Parts: sequence; structure tokens; C-alpha cells
Amino acid sequence: MKHPHSNNNENSASFPTKPVQIKSGSIPLSKEQLEFNRLTRRIEKLQKQIPDETKKLQDLNNLYQNEVYAKVLELGKLKIDICHLLDTKRTEIKLPALQNQKLDHLLLDFLDDAFSVIEPDDATKELYKKYSRSSYEDELSSQESAVKEVFSDMLYKKFGLRLDPSMLTQNPDFARIEAELKKQWEQKERLKKAKRKTKKQLEKEELEQQKEALKNKSIRSIYVALAKILHPDTEPDEALKQEKEEMMKLVTVAYENRDLMQLLQLEMQWIKKHDDSLSKMEASTLNVYIHLLKDQVKELEQELDLLYVHPAFSAVTAYSLLNTNEASREIKAVGKTYRALNNKLQSNIHQLEHGTKTYAVIMQCIKEYYTLPGGGFMDEDVMGF
Repeated sequence: MKHPHSNNNENSASFPTKPVQIKSGSIPLSKEQLEFNRLTRRIEKLQKQIPDETKKLQDLNNLYQNEVYAKVLELGKLKIDICHLLDTKRTEIKLPALQNQKLDHLLLDFLDDAFSVIEPDDATKELYKKYSRSSYEDELSSQESAVKEVFSDMLYKKFGLRLDPSMLTQNPDFARIEAELKKQWEQKERLKKAKRKTKKQLEKEELEQQKEALKNKSIRSIYVALAKILHPDTEPDEALKQEKEEMMKLVTVAYENRDLMQLLQLEMQWIKKHDDSLSKMEASTLNVYIHLLKDQVKELEQELDLLYVHPAFSAVTAYSLLNTNEASREIKAVGKTYRALNNKLQSNIHQLEHGTKTYAVIMQCIKEYYTLPGGGFMDEDVMGF
């Protein structure tokens, strides 16, 4: 999976390109020519959309960290503070049995929530142990084991690979994990190949091999042709020589990335009458390009889809389909909700520390916070986690 900051075409920005399109003349474009143009337009759109969406998600993520996450951390600290106060102050009054039970649950829920964003100190761990059936360390270990099991199950359901949950330590040995998964994957592939394949499977494999061979051949042939034209040693003009050197860098990057679209764009800039040659290209040859361009469209669409589920943007995934202004407004609204909740908790803490109506304040806390779903910060959809 690509890092959200990566961009295969980052070097292309230094040299302007134009879309590869077959121009219509006196004769209407054929079905193959129209399809070729449609695919190149789609690729051009995706190549612009991916960096644009990456920047949008980065900006929203930064906004979320400032407007929401900072307040989530503050809320965690406030919940720990009020838990210590409620634990101390409840000894000064006498609550009905039902209210005592609710307060026990409230304290435990608040501590559970706070621990999801804050590492507790020893005093808070002891407080948690007082209201829980297990210690903080035991609960943390239990939760980690559950997460490992869920991840292992997901890996098996999706890819048919089994990973020992014990390998998912706090500082996992990624090389060891990768080697284990690779070993299982290769075993799976060997078993698949050992099975007798259907005629349809064989035909599909042959088609994929042909497409791969055509792609390699086309990319290689365009690269070789451009390398001959752009070789700087054969250019006496110093300015043109420097321009060729810059273009050759782009050609090399496109070749290494196996980017047929970019090579076609670069080819159009340097080979005269390229539009005419595309217009005169036979349907069978155009179909080769169409197959390759479809593959590139698929790869770019997958890259765009994966961008929206990248862990780096998990906090703002819920806002990805909104435009930047709408998403910003919603994130700020969530931040405002947290700010109001933090202010309310700060008021409760102040009343418990300096007020005289301890019973009334504790009963008010039970009434307001015990009724929250699960005793949590708030609904996960609002949280964006």
C-alpha cells in the first residue's frame, strides 16, 4: 500500500504535458479511437484527483488534530480527574444502593474511555483496579489479545493466511511476519497451480500473460525510441541539450514506474505529427493500447480507493465524501461539542473541589453521564475513530 504522501508523477510537474487524444478529422472517430480517448481522459482525471484528494485529507486531518483530537485528550484527562474526585467525595455522603451501583459503572466507564487516549499513572491504575474485576495491565493484555485475534481472523478470511497472534507484539518483527506470510502465500500458490485448471482459467492466464507482454513491449519500445531522440550527447545546442536532459529524467521515471500514459504524453511532445500517427493507427494496434490503458485506470482507481482507508487518515474517513468546506464545518462542530462537554466536566470538578453541595453534584453527574451510550465519550461515528 502506498504512503499517502507518495506521488509517482511528482517529477512530471516540472515539465508541462497535455492529454493524449486522437483528433477527429473529416472522418468520424472509430469505436476504438473513441475508447482510447475516453481512457486517456479518465487517466488524466485520476492522476489529478489522487494528489488533490491526498492534500484534502491531509488538510482535514490537520484540522481534526487541532479542533477535535486535542479536546479528546483534554476530555480523557478531565474524566480521570473527576473519577478521582468522585471516588474521594462519595465517602462524605450516603447514596442509595442503586445510585452507588450506577456510580461504580460510571467510574469504570470513564476510566475505560480515558485509557483509550491516555496512559494512566499508578494512582489511576489502582483506582481502576478498585472498580474493575481485573487490573489495568490484565485488561490491557486482554484487549490486545482480542485485537490480535480479530486481525488474525480478518487476515485468514480475506487472504487465507494464518498468523500466530503472538507475533503481533508491541514492537513486532515485521521482517519475520513478512517472511511467514510470504511462505504461506507461496505454499497457497503452489497448491493452486497443482490443481487441474479449467479451460476458462487457462484462457484467462494466457490473456493476462499476453497483456503483460504487450505492456512490457510497448513501454520498452516507447522508452527506447525516446532515449534515442533525447540522448544529450548528440545535441550540439547547449540549451536544447539541457532541455533533453530534463526530459530524459522524466522519461526514465515513467519507464521505471511502468507508466504507459506518461510515456505517451512525453512521446507526443517530442515526436512530430504524433497525433497523425495515432489517427492512422490500425484498430488492432489501438486495442493493445486500450488493454494497457484499462489496466492503468484500474491501478489508479485502486490507489484512490485505498487512499480513503489509509490508517493515516482514519480520523477523517467519515468526511472524505464531503467537499473541504462542508467537512471543515462538521469537524469544527464536533470540536465545539467536545469543548462544551469539557467545560461541563470542568464545572463539575470545580464544584466538587470547592462547593458544599457534594450530594447534589454527584447525583447530577450520575444523571448526566451514566445515561451516555456505553458510558463512552460519545458515538463513534461522531468521534471519527
